[in-house]
Amino acid sequence: MIAKAQGSIRIALIDDDASVRSAVSRLLRSYDYACKTYESAESALADPELGHADCLVLDVQLSGMDGFALRDRLLHDGVLTPCLFITARADTDSPEWKRAIGNNPCVLKPFDESQLLLTIHKLLENRSRSLAP
Repeated sequence: MIAKAQGSIRIALIDDDASVRSAVSRLLRSYDYACKTYESAESALADPELGHADCLVLDVQLSGMDGFALRDRLLHDGVLTPCLFITARADTDSPEWKRAIGNNPCVLKPFDESQLLLTIHKLLENRSRSLAP
């Protein structure tokens, strides 16, 4: 069983599919995560609050700037927020994919709710450990 979030953990969800944004944000809120959604990388970048998120859930295949380019842009701007990629792509074993994703976790669509929640939980745990004195 996955425990509810403690405190106001902020998750930014960037996906161009409205049904995915709606379902995932409802799921995250039901576990007491604060979730802000964006329909594109560009709309996320336009929001100064994006840098305050504790975790980013990024669709790889976005209209316009894709999830990898968004992550790279944020890193370039000094935003080190942990990223979880979500995708419906089937070629996740290719060398190009592995290079692009780096050490970031990825969950394939359609995903099981518990798989998504567990992956977010692990990302947040790792972040807490790296921030601890």
